[in-house]
Formats: sequence, structure tokens, C-alpha cells
Amino acid sequence: MNNSHNDILSPVGVCVLPRPNKNGSRTVSYPDYIYEILDAAGLFYTRESLETLPERLGNIGVLVTVGEASLTDDTAAALTQWVHDGGAWISVAGVCGLGALLGVEAEAAAFTSFGGGMGTLGEGYLKVNNSDHPVLNHLEIPLHYFNGAPLRATDALVLAHSLNAHGQETERPVLSEKINENGIAICIAVDITGSVVAIQQGRGAVSRDGFPAPDGTAPVCDEVLKSGDGGALDWLLDRQPVPGLPGLNAFLQPIADQWRELLLRAIFYSAHRQGVDIPVLWLYPNNLPAIAHISLDTDGNDPDQAELLFDTLERQNVKATWCTIMPGLPQPFMLKIHEAGHELAMHYDAMTDGLHWGADQFSLQWRGLVDLFDGRQPVTNKNHYLRWEGDVELWRWCEAHQIELDQSKGASKTGEAGFNFGTCRPYYPVDFQGNLINVLELPTFTQDLEIFVPKVFADALIKPVMKHHGILHLLFHPAHTHKPATNLALVEVTDKGRSLGLEWWTAAAINAWERARRTAKWSEYKSGKDGAAANVHISAESALENAAVLWMKGPASPGSTGARWGFEASAEIMNLSSDPATVSTMK
Repeated sequence: MNNSHNDILSPVGVCVLPRPNKNGSRTVSYPDYIYEILDAAGLFYTRESLETLPERLGNIGVLVTVGEASLTDDTAAALTQWVHDGGAWISVAGVCGLGALLGVEAEAAAFTSFGGGMGTLGEGYLKVNNSDHPVLNHLEIPLHYFNGAPLRATDALVLAHSLNAHGQETERPVLSEKINENGIAICIAVDITGSVVAIQQGRGAVSRDGFPAPDGTAPVCDEVLKSGDGGALDWLLDRQPVPGLPGLNAFLQPIADQWRELLLRAIFYSAHRQGVDIPVLWLYPNNLPAIAHISLDTDGNDPDQAELLFDTLERQNVKATWCTIMPGLPQPFMLKIHEAGHELAMHYDAMTDGLHWGADQFSLQWRGLVDLFDGRQPVTNKNHYLRWEGDVELWRWCEAHQIELDQSKGASKTGEAGFNFGTCRPYYPVDFQGNLINVLELPTFTQDLEIFVPKVFADALIKPVMKHHGILHLLFHPAHTHKPATNLALVEVTDKGRSLGLEWWTAAAINAWERARRTAKWSEYKSGKDGAAANVHISAESALENAAVLWMKGPASPGSTGARWGFEASAEIMNLSSDPATVSTMK
């Protein structure tokens, strides 16, 4: 169904609605994080203000609003008419007084109370009603969320409903759609931005031990503060049995990534239905579906073991990130692995007796490593034992020392293995005020195969990483690779990854590509009309070789090799620079 508006100048417009006053109830947290989600995806979108929305609607293909607000009569009328005329509106965690357009009603709070106000959805799970729907067919388990807008369905088609925090059924819709004459209105009741932040960063500051898993596989109550102590996901409802490993449950679904993807799929679905062409700068060069990475923690700093691991990696033609704990390996060896193309990185130690958690200790170790690395400053850090205290302090220390990527969110116990922070992609975290922190976080999923987990566990990671277009991050310690089973596991997993088309990158390479990709700028979008091609310009402040620019098409068929986030995508491979390049759809 074609959009019959004026020329579309922006395929996607995003409007973050005004926030309630402090101490007021709200359905969405960190609403501006919607921009990080879409920037990370490489989507062409424009930021729209509520004040100018009525006159801008005719130039927007798909409108995404985030939050709840009272609209003026003029804005409500304009939005209603725009949808009826062929527009596509996706409302996240709000109804905005337009329940008739969305086919839902907002529930009020159960009781008038001090500090109350609008109703809130609270914690729960999205449960799919229609598993064939292209917005939802990537989900295999109920999807954990944190807050949103409590709704009742009126005449919307309910695609997914809510389970409460204990997994019990409710009648609340959490994803619905309604056709309004020529247009479509989709309501995602869940606070996507707040849920993604909570899952990726944890429930709050780490100041006490976490509670252990009920099956004994993750005894996190060990009197050592670490990132997993702040995890937001549930031991029972968010873990799954690991195939081939009876008795072991792990976090096998990247839940934060799935929420990101659900939003993207809703955009692509709405755009396809309304005939809007959406360009995307893909995640990896040459349109790769995913990539892989090995980090190494030099605990013990044994030169012979390090040489053995280096020789194995060289035979495998895999370059790794060597997270070096002080005092480090002999300097000639460190310079040798650097010259061979490996990365020299930091392994901050607040675990060894006499070493404490603090900015001063971090800085002292950083200076020692810079000397060891012959003046080269590390780009990457991973904390020894995945130690963590407080909230965002570690990221601030990284910022202060020009460390651009951290790997300290992850699994320190076997039963935590997998995506215990819900993502297999690098992301920018936020502080409590919602400000982005200039450090990419790439979580650590597991540790040495055949030591931390049997090697078949790698298969349980590879499948979701490929499906959700992530980065397979495996950690090994030189201290274990003299053991034949561990060394063989390293060889087998690197061979398997390469056989699946995965390239093995260092963390520095991942960081450089991701940051360069984020400098890309879209401009001069022109939508296709009457069978003509759509056009767009794209440039990048940092050169990007073999970048893949996609045009998102209709829902993909099962098993399609050209699918990205569940939708067919035509790709054009090009080198991007500061000079804008023109990309057109092929119709």
C-alpha cells in the first residue's frame, strides 16, 4: 500500500516526547537511548520535535514516538489524519491520547497515591501470540522487559501479550497493530530503551554480592564484587538448557539485542507495508552476517605458556587481543606479538592481594603497561575476574585514559555463561542522567573451552550470534592452553568460525570499524515513486572500505541467506569517504 503524502524526505522520523517532571511516574526511562539503538543499527532517521511535528509529517515515511505525552488538539488531529492517509506510526510506551488510532486504552494506576500518576507496566515478559509475524518471528522465548505502558486492547490486533515478572499470564497487550484506512498504527507497550539499558548495564550499582543460581552452577555470592553481581536477567526464565550438556543452563538468547531487533523489525514491517524505502549502513564490511573475536588474559604471565598460545594462533592465522595483567610478559615478547598484528591491551587488576578498586590503582597499572608496551597506549581493557564496583566509574576511568573499548561485563561463573548482559554487539553505555559514555562495551560470554565450559558450548553461542548478527567473543588464558584439550578446542572453534564465514578480529579492529561506521552521514533522501528508484547520499568522516549499504525490502523467506534482521536486503558494497556517494534502489 503506497504512502500518498508529499515527497518523503526522511524514511524514519523519531520524536522523543517530553519527560514527566522529576518524582513523577513514567512509562519510559532513558528515552534518548532510542538514538543509540538506531545509530548502532546504521539506520537513516531524523530527529523530530513535537512542536514542529504537524508540518513535518508529510515528509516522514515512518514515525516513531517514545514515551507518553498529552498532544495538542492540532497535533493529535494532524497525526490522526496522516495515519489515515497512509502514514505509519509506531508508538513506544505510550498512547498519547490516541487510543482510538492505536486500538488500545491506557490503564490508570490501581490506586490514587502520593507520587503516583499514570499507570506503569512494571517488570514482565513479552509472550508472542503470532509467531509467524515478521516483527516477532526471531523470538524463541518470552522476552524480559522492565516497565512500559499498561494497556487494554479495544479493536487492535494483539500480536503479543504480557506475562508478569513471575511468568504468569496477564491480558495486557504489549505489541499490537491497527489498520486505519490507508495507514497503520503499531503500539509497543514496553519501555524498550529502559529495558535495553537495564539488561546491558545491570539493575544498578554493584555494592554487594549477587544472589546465586538455584542450581549451584553460578555461586556469585563469593565475597568478590564483579559485574555479574548486578545482572538484571532471571536465573529461571532467561536461561535455557545447553544442548549436549545435561544439567547446564545458560543465557543463550541475547535479550537486549532482541528488543533492539524487535523495534527495527517494526520499522521495516511498517515501511514495507506503506511502500517506504529504508537504507541501512550494515554492521560489518562486505555484508558479513557476523564476526568473531578472541581475547586473552595473561594471568600468571608465564612466558612459555604465552609462546605456546602465540604459536597456535599464528598457525590458525588468528590475531587476538592480549589483555595484559601487571607486571606483564617480557617486553621483547610483547613487542613481538604486536609486530605480528596482535593487540596489546590492559587487564586491570583489583583482585590480587594488595591491589584495590580505585582510579589511582587503575592509572598506576595503565602507566606501567604503557611503559611495557614501549609507549603504546592500550585501546582495550578487561578487568581481572571481571571485577566491578559501583555504576559507571570504570567506564569513566577508561575515558580518562583513552581506552575506547571495555570487556568487563560478563560471566565469571559457568552458570552465567552466554549473554548474561543480553547482547553480543558493542554498545555505548549511559550514566544515570542518560548521557552516553564514550567507551564501547563488548561483553565477555564465556572463558576457556574445556576448563570453564565444555567445548560444545561454543556451538550454543555461534547459532544466536549468527542469527542476530553479533560478535562471537571467546576468552582464553595462556595459563590453560598447554593443556591438550583446551588447545584443541581453540583450534577447532577458530576453524569452525572461519568455515561459517566469520572473520577473526582484534578488539582494536572492532573498535576502529564501529567508531568509523558511526561517523557516516545520510543526506538528500528521495523516495521512489511510480516504480522509480529511491536515492540517498551517504558519506563518512572516517574512511570505510567495503562498506555495505542495504535497502531493506520485505519479510525474508525461511533460510534466506540475504536476510538481515528478518527482512530481505539488497546490498551495494562501496568505499565511503567524506565525499557523498549516491545509492539507489534497484527496482
